[in-house]
Amino acid sequence: MSAQLDYSPEEWQEIVNAPVLAGMLVITSDPAIFGSIKESATIAATISEYGQSSETELIREIGQAMSGKEKPKMPELPTKEGPAEVMSVLVKKCHSAARIVESKSPEEAEPFSLYLIDIAKKTAQSSREGGFLGIGSTRVSDQEKAAVKQLADALGIPL
Repeated sequence: MSAQLDYSPEEWQEIVNAPVLAGMLVITSDPAIFGSIKESATIAATISEYGQSSETELIREIGQAMSGKEKPKMPELPTKEGPAEVMSVLVKKCHSAARIVESKSPEEAEPFSLYLIDIAKKTAQSSREGGFLGIGSTRVSDQEKAAVKQLADALGIPL
């Protein structure tokens, strides 16, 4: 099992950012004002939940780091490009974090990847999409499903 001390500060920052970026991937895939608020809250709640209950020390430490007084510094994302480019960057950053974990702690690579995918799934499920006043809406939009699949494919995890 690995812990924060097993990683350089730069590596640790990438690892700690990845859960938020996995959730942001879903938000970016199908943005809606009210949905995004619920989805953002779900990201934080899921990270906190895992931080308290995960069997994986690394994931517990991520939760503790995210709930501390000093919030991690999030990476800059492209602002002039469209959502597809932003999503591509988010997936690449999640993939990079997963590879860092794999290089230092192969036994934690799959649990870490599953953790990122679960955050994306829970984010997608947290708010209804489309419709008017809830009528005709869906729990998870096609765009959100595609975003979760894109992340899973990048991490080598079958859905």
